[in-house]
Amino acid sequence: MRGNDFLNKMELIDPAYVEAADTKPNKKNTIWVRWAAMAACLCLVAAGAFRISSGKNSRPVLQWSTDFRPESYFRYNLGIDDLAPDKSIAVIPYAASRDFSDNRSRMEADGVIPAMPNHPLYTCTARYLEDGSISCVTFFWQQRGDAYSDLSITAGYQELEQVQDCIYVEIDDRGNIVPPSVTVTERDGIRIVAEGNEHCNKTLTFQNEDGWYQITGSWGDSYEAMGELLDWVWEHPVNFDLFSMEKGSEMTVSSLEEYPDAFSDLLPDFQAFGYVRGKNYLQLKDGTPYAFEGHFYAGVEKSKVDDGSYLFEEGWTEIHWCIDTEPDYYDLQDCPGDISQLSEQQISDVLSEKSSFSFLLDGCFIQVYCKDANAAWAVVASLLKSPA
Repeated sequence: MRGNDFLNKMELIDPAYVEAADTKPNKKNTIWVRWAAMAACLCLVAAGAFRISSGKNSRPVLQWSTDFRPESYFRYNLGIDDLAPDKSIAVIPYAASRDFSDNRSRMEADGVIPAMPNHPLYTCTARYLEDGSISCVTFFWQQRGDAYSDLSITAGYQELEQVQDCIYVEIDDRGNIVPPSVTVTERDGIRIVAEGNEHCNKTLTFQNEDGWYQITGSWGDSYEAMGELLDWVWEHPVNFDLFSMEKGSEMTVSSLEEYPDAFSDLLPDFQAFGYVRGKNYLQLKDGTPYAFEGHFYAGVEKSKVDDGSYLFEEGWTEIHWCIDTEPDYYDLQDCPGDISQLSEQQISDVLSEKSSFSFLLDGCFIQVYCKDANAAWAVVASLLKSPA
């Protein structure tokens, strides 16, 4: 897309900004970070789609061959120091979503998605337009630790005119539009647009007769990993019929005020210990409680908790209680075991070094954040079952 084309399309830009896109993220603090990841990755789906269909391109077009190397897709891209610090992204709209994350093993066996054993975290989300038709489907794999990785495939099943409305603009410190830094490759008659490089986030975007696709990788992902996903998608186009709305799980958010009996066996009787309930979030899967996160306060009035003025008081205690019925690989890796294995001394030792401790109760993962080890042990001990 040329400079004048960018200017003519400025009125289409969504004002939302993606902050710190190339910053290494910290390890998650609560279960809600994982739930937000699925929505966050959608901020990348619009990149490059308009450029592919714009027709003219002044940059060299690489011709793909069987000995084409993954790094060649990014041959003409700028280095990280030359990238614009601010990016405005227009995101393809959707009216509803459904979750398909539970079907990973079956999808791998059926060849719907690639097997990625080194990426223990996986989510699959489909988004739909108001008429129920698919807007896009996103497959998202994550790996943590030294081999940090965020890889995703997003596919959209839309008419070309809808995709053309999505543009991506980079703006420099003075507010000037920065010409896109991309490499264009033609493979089997289809143009692939690559952005980013080995030191930052990167994307491979293309559109064929079936729809559009975008592969994304983080600063920690190699060109080889991007190339392998591209080769997979090239040979395994997404079958959108597998992701109709009625086949997915509906994820909704509520609270204990609406579902007072939710997780009653996994929550201490905070009121009996003198705690008042603050903000809390209950996630439902198809109407069934799936996960919970809540804040409970002692030594302060409920009115002060509600308006936030408790922060200026002294002598209050907070317990932040999180429940996940389907803990992930890293949850279980850091968890010492069942609640029966906990002791007051163990909790004290852990909280002297960390902000939280975790345990399993009836197969569910519980993570507790508290600065007061004695207060934490008191409520946890109330859940210990007496021997028969």
